[in-house]
Amino acid sequence: MSLPSRWISQLFFLGSSLGAALLLGRWFGSVGWWLVGGLALYLVYILRNLYVLDQMLCHGKHIPFQMRGLWAELFAKIEQLKTKSRSRKKRYQNLLREVRESTGALHEAGIILNSNSEIQWFNPAATRLIGLDYKTDIGQRIDNFLRHPDLVRSLEDPQESMLTIPSLKEERGQLAIQIIPYGKSQRLAIVRDITKELQSERTRRDFVANASHELRSPLTVISGYLEVLADDKGLPENWSIPISEMGRQAERMTRILRDLIELTKLDSQRQEGSIERVDVAKLLKLIAQEFSGKKSIAQIQLELHTDVSLLGSEVGLYSIFYNLIHNAVRFTPAEGEIICHWKLVDSGAEFSVQDSGIGIPEDMISRVTERFFRVDRGRSRELGGTGLGLAIVKHSLQIHEATLNIESETGEGSLFTCAFPKERVITQVEKL
Repeated sequence: MSLPSRWISQLFFLGSSLGAALLLGRWFGSVGWWLVGGLALYLVYILRNLYVLDQMLCHGKHIPFQMRGLWAELFAKIEQLKTKSRSRKKRYQNLLREVRESTGALHEAGIILNSNSEIQWFNPAATRLIGLDYKTDIGQRIDNFLRHPDLVRSLEDPQESMLTIPSLKEERGQLAIQIIPYGKSQRLAIVRDITKELQSERTRRDFVANASHELRSPLTVISGYLEVLADDKGLPENWSIPISEMGRQAERMTRILRDLIELTKLDSQRQEGSIERVDVAKLLKLIAQEFSGKKSIAQIQLELHTDVSLLGSEVGLYSIFYNLIHNAVRFTPAEGEIICHWKLVDSGAEFSVQDSGIGIPEDMISRVTERFFRVDRGRSRELGGTGLGLAIVKHSLQIHEATLNIESETGEGSLFTCAFPKERVITQVEKL
């Protein structure tokens, strides 16, 4: 491996110095002492350059012009690195200033925490929402300001989930907090004021509830008169079809109002109102009996573990199971099949409904639990659907701490699976 030219020149300088000392030693005598003196002078030269390098690194002194060869190139490279470092530092400072200016304009509070949940930095919104002060609160634990058991649990085990706690500065205010781990030991707490959002949601829910209740009474009267007209023997023949159609539409509106009222009740429930032991197998058999004997629908097969029950609301669980089975019945032809499973699994218990119906396009699966969403609007109306059944299922499952998974393929049927946690599962050998 060949040496760079700068090293060759340095070795040549060392060799020349020792050669000159050797010649002088032979000329004047005491060759050894002359060699030692030459090495000492070379060492002084090295130490002097190291001293200049130290001054340059510590105090920023420039390259001495008298230097040549290896040391000159070494000093030049160090100066180049320092210039790049200063330029990079300036860019980082500008970037940091821009980040701080942008975070200062955010409505959400951003708070950086260390591994001990101590505040390291926060933006101006944190002062507005929580009342943090740079002079006194840096280094303090965030739960000293936001005292709530859910926040303490989230700090101990961050899951990036959103939690809601009462506001410190508004009597009826609500704050949404999300703890996001990042880096090796830091966390980012994002705090948002959701008071107005909750108020708007409450206003919307109250409006839907009031409108549904107010419309139910006149609709009942209209339906009653339509039934009387439909049974009237003296009704002109050309009126029978319009009266029948009006009765069908009035019945459909009644179902929509009933589902809207049920959804409103579910929205207003923050947690399960009643906890009781529900015999799921018995409940499913009762639901299946409601559809039995009808030749126009597919036959329902039940595969049930009769020794597995659930803790929850019987009304809420009935709503979940009925809507899922009814949904399968509506979209499965009479020659098809519907299989309902209720079984114990490692994670808890599962209820599933598998049908051989028309299926759901892949791009629509994520939206089928939205209110009034229909895969095929014309077919859904023809079959008497309200577009609220799966929305009710979703809300009821949330109250029961359960999840809904949907697998489907167009023309191949669908599989709806409800997964209930272990905490709500009771086997026959367990006691309440």
